[in-house]
Amino acid sequence: MPRERNESRGVDASLLRVIVDQFVARQIHSRSDLLQFERLALDLMNGLEPDVVATVAHPLCVHPETPRSVIAKLFEIGGPCALAVLEFAPDLPARDLLARAEHGAVDEASAIARRSDLDRTTVAMLASRREAEILRSLAANKTARLDPATLRALTQSARDDLRLARILLDRNEAGLDPEPLFLAATHMERAAIMLEATKSAFVDPAPVSPPRASGAAIAKKLETAARSEGLDSAAEALAEALDCRKSRARAILLDETGEALALALVVLGVDEEGAIRVFLRADPRIAHDVERVRSLVGLIRFIPPRAARRIVCAITGVTRSEREAQRRNLFAEASKSSNGAARQGASTRATNDTFESRRIEQAS
Repeated sequence: MPRERNESRGVDASLLRVIVDQFVARQIHSRSDLLQFERLALDLMNGLEPDVVATVAHPLCVHPETPRSVIAKLFEIGGPCALAVLEFAPDLPARDLLARAEHGAVDEASAIARRSDLDRTTVAMLASRREAEILRSLAANKTARLDPATLRALTQSARDDLRLARILLDRNEAGLDPEPLFLAATHMERAAIMLEATKSAFVDPAPVSPPRASGAAIAKKLETAARSEGLDSAAEALAEALDCRKSRARAILLDETGEALALALVVLGVDEEGAIRVFLRADPRIAHDVERVRSLVGLIRFIPPRAARRIVCAITGVTRSEREAQRRNLFAEASKSSNGAARQGASTRATNDTFESRRIEQAS
C-alpha cells in the first residue's frame, strides 16, 4: 500500500506540473478552460506535499488569469508557496500587504519588499522595519520608488550593514548621500566622495572643533591597544576618541584599504609619524605593504581636516547625545505618509485569516 500511494502521488505531481505548464503557455483562456483547470489543480494540490506544489507556485502567481481560488490555496499551504503569492501574485489587497509589511514575519515582509507594484505607503512601512533581510530586499528592488526620507532611513541602517550599503550604492539613486556608505564604496566611488567632501570643505564656514585629546596621545593609545590587546581594544580606543559606537570604530579598523582609518586619524589630529605607527600596528595587511602606507600618508597630506571630518562623521553617525533623537526623527519622517494606512493595517491584523477569507470571497 505505501508503495502504491507513493506511485500515485508521483503521478499526481507529474500531472500537476504538466497542466500548469500547459496553462501558463497561453495568456488567455476560455471560461470553460479556466473552470476545468481550477477544479483539477485544486484537487491535485490538496493531495500533494507542499514542497511539490511549491515547484509550480511561481508560474501560477505571475500568470494574469490564474484563478483566485488557486492563489488562495497556495497561500493557505504556506511556506514557499505563500511567499511566492506575497511576492508575485497581482492585485492583492493593499490592506493585507500593508499589515504583513508592518508586522509579518521576516520572510513575508522580504517577499513583499521584492514586489514590482509597491506603493509609497508600503515602501515607508518596510523601511521602518529593522531586520536586515527586509531592508536589503527593499533596497535591491529597482522598481521600488524610494523617496528622500526612505533613502535617508535606509542609509542610516547601512552604516552597520555593508551589504545593504553596497546595494544602495548600486542603485545609483540621484538623491542618495554616499558619504555614510564610504566603507562599502569602490576605489572610484571613494575618490568621488572625498573630492566632493573637499569641495564642500572650502565653502563650509563652520569651525572645526578640536579633538578631545592631542593627536600624539591618541596615536599612542591606538598603537598600544593594537599591539598589546588586539582589535577589540583598539576599536574601544578609537570609539572613545571619535565619540562613536564601538562597532562602527571596529568597521573603520577592518577597512582593508586603511583609508577610513587614515581619515579618522586626520580628524583626531594625528601627525604623519604617529599615523604611520598606527598603520603598522593596526593591520598586518597594511604593515606589510610599503606602497599602501605611502598612499595613506599621501591621503593624510591631501585631504583637508574639515573634509575628513565630514566623511568620518557620516560613517560613524552623530555624537551619542544626538544619535537616538536623530534616529527617531528619521523613522518618523519615513513613515509619516503611512500613518493613516497603518491604522487600517492594525485593524486588519485583528484576524489572521483576513488574506485567506478575502481571496476565497473574491473567488466565490
